Amino acid sequence: MSATITTVIPTYRRPTLLRRALKSVMRQTYPDFRICVYDNASGDDTEAVVSDTAAGDPRVAYFRHEHNIGGAANFLFGMRRIDTPFFSFLSDDDVVLPHFFEAALDGFERCPAALMSAASTVEVSPGGDVRYVPLALWTREGAYDPPSGALAMLDNRHPTWTTILFRRDALDRVGYLDPDVGAPSDLDYELRVAARFPVVVSSRVCGAYVSHPDSGSVRETVSVVAGFDRMCRNFSMDDRIGPASRSRLVRGLRRQLRFKLVEIWVKSLVRRDDDAALEAATAMRDRYGPRIGGMLLTFAWRACTRVRAVRSALAWIESVRLAGRSRRGAAALAPETERELREALSL
Repeated sequence: MSATITTVIPTYRRPTLLRRALKSVMRQTYPDFRICVYDNASGDDTEAVVSDTAAGDPRVAYFRHEHNIGGAANFLFGMRRIDTPFFSFLSDDDVVLPHFFEAALDGFERCPAALMSAASTVEVSPGGDVRYVPLALWTREGAYDPPSGALAMLDNRHPTWTTILFRRDALDRVGYLDPDVGAPSDLDYELRVAARFPVVVSSRVCGAYVSHPDSGSVRETVSVVAGFDRMCRNFSMDDRIGPASRSRLVRGLRRQLRFKLVEIWVKSLVRRDDDAALEAATAMRDRYGPRIGGMLLTFAWRACTRVRAVRSALAWIESVRLAGRSRRGAAALAPETERELREALSL
């Protein structure tokens, strides 16, 4: 298969990390690609970094907005300018491994009807320690007819779009990102594709999502839950998806929404952002339910904020959970894959 790929890289004031992201794409074994960097008016040396890293390579293009239009809008801006047969997204603080494009195109060769070919992305710490491997939890790799691919993505198992390649046809048949969904708009788009069209998934590790203190997922607040609520409403009204499938998708998203509230509650208490934790408990109690769950979270919030030992116990439980998840993720990786990831992160 020979066709040009566009990788969209939105960026804002991360020139050093952007340099690493750019280098990771430019090391691809498949050479027919373009890189489009969309600078959200950083006002620093971002443009110089792009110019120096590209060294006159015509495959790299740079665009700078006159003012910051916001992260989601910047992704959408780049998405609307794609005119190649395939495209992908890369956050400026993440990396792809050299075989990503080749592996994703191989997925399309095996499943020509697919609109999305996803490889495995590993969530890592800034130092390269494995934290989570979503696709390691899937029962199998290969092609998924709709809506089975979408259902497999629920419960925080969706492929990270760092290593997802989409066909350009997806823009015509599914549409664009929904900016009103906000932070989870990547999950929303993947679900919209997989609920109606075939997708293909590979367990081969092709990139890394770097979780650090400035990552959106680390400091999430209740505001993110509105995006899940919007997804539920949209899917419940989408008559292009069968009624039974719609119902399962909405139930799964509602379950994920409630889990997200608990996750925000825990993370907020651990980092001593008590107001954010109380907001999560209140949101479950008063809006998203179950009401009894919100009441229990509120009661536990009082205990954590009044008794130091209770908060410490919660922090210990959370650390044990995360450590277990990290061990399971690391166990799914071959030693050579970990070396590849650390090499890409050190570019």
